[in-house]
Amino acid sequence: MFRFLADEAGLGRAGALKAMDGYAPLAKYSVERKLAPRHKFLVEGAGLGRKMAAKAIARLPKVLGYSVRKNVAPAVRYLVEELGLGRDGAAKVITMFPRVLGLSVEYNIAPKVRYLEEELGLGRDGAAKFITKFPSVLSLSVEYNIEPKVRGLAQELGLGRDGAVTVITKCPQVLGYSVDDNIVPKVRYLEELGLGRDGAVTVITKYPSVLRFSIEQNLAPKVIYLEEELGLGRDGAVKVVARCPQVLGMSVEENIAPKVKFLAEEAGAGREGAAEIIFACPALLRLSIERKLRPTLHFVEDNFPDTSLAVTMHLATCSLAGRLMPRVRLLQRWGSAG
Repeated sequence: MFRFLADEAGLGRAGALKAMDGYAPLAKYSVERKLAPRHKFLVEGAGLGRKMAAKAIARLPKVLGYSVRKNVAPAVRYLVEELGLGRDGAAKVITMFPRVLGLSVEYNIAPKVRYLEEELGLGRDGAAKFITKFPSVLSLSVEYNIEPKVRGLAQELGLGRDGAVTVITKCPQVLGYSVDDNIVPKVRYLEELGLGRDGAVTVITKYPSVLRFSIEQNLAPKVIYLEEELGLGRDGAVKVVARCPQVLGMSVEENIAPKVKFLAEEAGAGREGAAEIIFACPALLRLSIERKLRPTLHFVEDNFPDTSLAVTMHLATCSLAGRLMPRVRLLQRWGSAG
C-alpha cells in the first residue's frame, strides 16, 4: 500500500507517509480491490491525469476512500455534463477541492448550483464560473452560511441584494468570513479612517479582497506608510485609498516603497514630487516598474523631452505598445508627409 501511494499514485515517500497519517483507514484498503481502481478512475474516468490526481490525493487522502459508483462517478458526471464544466473544468475543480467527490449530487451539489443560478441570479454560466473560482462553496450550507452572508453584506453594508452579489462574485472567499468578526470590523475601520459609510462601501465594492486582510497586519500599515512615510497626511492617504483601494493589498516593502524610490530617484521627482505624483495618480502603484513605468519614462523622454514627469507617469497607465507607440508613429508619418 505504501509503495502504491508513493510510486503508482505519484505521492513520493514523504507524501505517502503524510497521506497515511492524514487518513488512517487507507492502511486497511486493498490495493487491488480499492486503491488501484479508485486511483485509475481519478486519472482516467475523471480526467485528472497522474499529476492532478496526485495533487488531489495529497490535499485529501480520503478521496481514495470514496466509492466510485456511489459518490465519485455521479459527482464527475454532474460537473462535466449538468454544470457544463467539461472534463478539463471539472478536473480543475476536483484538484482544487477534492471533497466535492464525496458530496451528494442530490443533497449538496445540485441545490448549491440552483441557489447560485436562481437566488443570486448568476445563471448557469455564472454559477459554473463561480464554482470554478471557489469550489468549496459546494460544501457550505445555504441556510446557515451563504444566505446569512448575502443578507449581512446587503444590510450591514447597505449594498442591497445586487451589490452583495457583486461583491461575492468578485471575491467568493467572502462567503467564508464571519459577518460580525470580519466584515463589520473592516467596514467600521474604513469608516473611522475618514471614508464614511458610503466611501467604505465603495472601497469594498471596488475591491472586495479588502475583507480578506487583517486590519493590524495589512490595512493599517499601508495607511500609516501613505500618511507618514510618504507624507500625504491622513486626508491624502484616505483619498489615495478611495481612488485605488488595491493599495491596501500591496506590500509596502515589495511594491509601494520601490515605486516611490523609482519616482524619487530614477525619475528624478524627489521624495515630495513622488508623493505628489502618487497622490494624483494612485493607479501607478499597480504598475510594474520593469514592464510599465521605466519603459514609458524612457519612451517619452526620447520622443517628447519637454513633457512633465507627472504627465509622463500618467501615460504609463496606457498601453505603451498598443496605444502610445502607434500614435507617435502616426504623428511622425504625418509630420514627414507635411
